[in-house]
Amino acid sequence: MNGENEFGLRPLAPNEIDRLRQLATAVKVGLSSSGLVVRDACEEPDRQTANGGLEIDLDQFDDEAGGLWLTWQLHPAVRRAVREAVREGRTSDPVVRASVAVHERTAEAIVCMLRALGYEAEQSDDSHRPFAVRVLAGPC
Repeated sequence: MNGENEFGLRPLAPNEIDRLRQLATAVKVGLSSSGLVVRDACEEPDRQTANGGLEIDLDQFDDEAGGLWLTWQLHPAVRRAVREAVREGRTSDPVVRASVAVHERTAEAIVCMLRALGYEAEQSDDSHRPFAVRVLAGPC
C-alpha cells in the first residue's frame, strides 16, 4: 500500500510505521508505569461511552497530522455536557471552560512526564487535535 488513498494521503513508509509502533508500546509502558491508564484509540469501539483517560493514537499517514499522538479524554458524562453546551451555543458555560482548562493543563503535564522519562514530545498546534501531545522520539 504505497499509493495515495481516496483523500490524497500517502501512508508512512513501513519502517517508520514500525518505529512508531515500537515508540507507542514504549510510551504506553512508561506512562502506565507512572500511574496513568493508557488505552489505544482503536480499543474502544464506542467512543461516546469509553471511560476517560489517556488515549494513544498512531496516525499512519505521511502528512502534518501523521505520527504518534496522545489525547486526554474526560469522563463520558462531562464529554456529553460539553457537546451539549457547544451545540446550544453556550461556549462560555462553566463545563466548557473547565474542559478547556483541564485539557490544556493535562497536555502540559503529559509533555512534562514524557520529557522526564526521556521522550521528545510537544503540544499540538494542529486545529484538528487542539489538546493533543505528539511524541516525536523515545529515550536515546
